[in-house]
Amino acid sequence: MPAAGREYLTAMLDALVYENLLVAWRRMPLGGYMIVSHEGEEIRLTAQQADMWTRGAFAVYLALVDQRRIRPRIPGDTAPN
Repeated sequence: MPAAGREYLTAMLDALVYENLLVAWRRMPLGGYMIVSHEGEEIRLTAQQADMWTRGAFAVYLALVDQRRIRPRIPGDTAPN
């Protein structure tokens, strides 16, 4: 995965953790990733799998925000629901 792709993936994973959709994530040896769910499940993925999984999770997150079912935790956001 190119460096720009890794940075994009890292940013999306960080946002999912910040928004409390994931507990944690970390890079694994050989370019893999581990994602920790709220159920305590450790999901080990290749870089390509992590990219696809994260894009899907982020799309669901954005859809829920768009439908106003959840509210993002954007720092400094004071807009009412």
